[in-house]
Amino acid sequence: MKIQPDTEYRFKKSGNMVRTVEPTDYTGKGSWAVIRVDTGKGMIVHGDALVAKDDPNWSEG
Repeated sequence: MKIQPDTEYRFKKSGNMVRTVEPTDYTGKGSWAVIRVDTGKGMIVHGDALVAKDDPNWSEG
């Protein structure tokens, strides 16, 4: 799945909604800076940890 900036995804580990900011190599290639939608907390996560709304694994939580 290709991750897009300024797009909402679900973080697989916690189920929280996040909005992507920009790609980063901070924790390794394929990582993204994201912001939690509910709290505004910034995190760095790997792109594989994100689920898009059109993904069959998406759930409304």
